Amino acid sequence: MTTTSAITKPAWDYRPGPDIAFTAPEGLRAAQKLAKAAALVGVAAARAGIREVEVEQQVHTYLQQQGAVGIWTITNVGLGENTRVCFPTQGPGEQIAGEQDVLMVDVHPITADGSWGDCTRCAIIGDYPEATQALRDLERIHYETLALCRPGMPANELFALSHQRLTQEGFILLDLLGNIGHSLTAGAAYTQGFIDAGNATPMWGAWAIEPFAQRGEVAVKVEDLLWFGREGCEIL
Repeated sequence: MTTTSAITKPAWDYRPGPDIAFTAPEGLRAAQKLAKAAALVGVAAARAGIREVEVEQQVHTYLQQQGAVGIWTITNVGLGENTRVCFPTQGPGEQIAGEQDVLMVDVHPITADGSWGDCTRCAIIGDYPEATQALRDLERIHYETLALCRPGMPANELFALSHQRLTQEGFILLDLLGNIGHSLTAGAAYTQGFIDAGNATPMWGAWAIEPFAQRGEVAVKVEDLLWFGREGCEIL
């Protein structure tokens, strides 16, 4: 699929700040629903012997069938040692899933109205107790952290909450830029920066929250889009 974003952008009727809309735009909701479904299609393909590029093709076929017009950055697919890197410069390759492995899929669809989605899911292949427990623990930390989010909280405060929990439970943050997420606006990402130790930007609107960490030999990641509205936060 094309990664171009030179398409019509949806009219989001807000600017980041305390006068933000109470609820997320419908276009954003639809894009994120598609992203989550596509990520699940990817991890459903998890089996020993499958290649990263085969998983990518299944995800892209699904996105095209559902009317996506493109992706705003590459679809990340990681198996084996490639689960330790999730970055736009490392696309899916010929890596083959082992009998015990982790499959990571990070999806970024663009819908017909120009809205963007962003979702990551992982699946465990084979009898791999350490990986199963690591993914279960990361997901628990992630959703417990999301429950602490509040409208307008500084990005670095959320980072500190998540990073403390990850460290306490033996995880090492793997993100190459040292963050656990980023802002997402209509047709653009990162305009309000990253969720890291140095960004005190108040979080309003859509932010992708994506802890990516390793414990022992196992690297896992989970990502959801959160709407920081005028009176509350909502997982999209």
